[in-house]
Amino acid sequence: MRPSKKFMDWYMGSNNNVEKEPPRSGVKRVGYVLLNYTGKLVVINIIFLLCCIPVITIPAALTALNRYLIQLFRVGYGVNISDYVTEMKANLIKSIPLGLLCGVGGVYSYYLMSLSNNFEQTSLGYIVWGVGWIIFLISILLGSYSFVLLAMLDLTLVNILKNVFILMAVEWKTNLKLIFCFLGMIGFIGILLPYSIIPILLVGASVNQLMICSMLNSVVNKRIIEPYEREKI
Repeated sequence: MRPSKKFMDWYMGSNNNVEKEPPRSGVKRVGYVLLNYTGKLVVINIIFLLCCIPVITIPAALTALNRYLIQLFRVGYGVNISDYVTEMKANLIKSIPLGLLCGVGGVYSYYLMSLSNNFEQTSLGYIVWGVGWIIFLISILLGSYSFVLLAMLDLTLVNILKNVFILMAVEWKTNLKLIFCFLGMIGFIGILLPYSIIPILLVGASVNQLMICSMLNSVVNKRIIEPYEREKI
């Protein structure tokens, strides 16, 4: 087989030797996508990082990334690069308030945890530190749910946030998985620095968001999309 053909098979996720039905959901589906669509994950990760350079475009770039990965997770192919840019432009203004909300929460949580050091291990210091961590974890969940819902549903920001808070209240197991996923990624980066920089630049965002999208895809279908479709019938 020619090297170019091998590369295209790797990029497109072709695997003619496998005749088994691929897994459709869960961890096995994530593993299948990671093994068979590595090239796509690398390419979309690099495009995402480039689109984040202006900073203000980070929320829209994240929404477009989630849209791409949801398609890849569901049916085995993502939107085209031109569609990624179109999706990003379409959500550029709409996603900014969500980005600011999550960003302010993250910054404020860091401020509180830093402030707790001034209390020299008093009970008040532990309380401030604990409140900072709670706000930080809420910000993680808010960002995880918000940008996936924004990618999956054509709703106003008010309705997006309404559904986000409902899901955060009822899906406690999913909340724990999302927090574990995020903190695991942070831990991986911190422990293996500076060696973790290369994999993060290549697939860090795409793999992390793929896992988040895989967790929330079934949740959104079960809690929002399927009930809505039943009501229409």
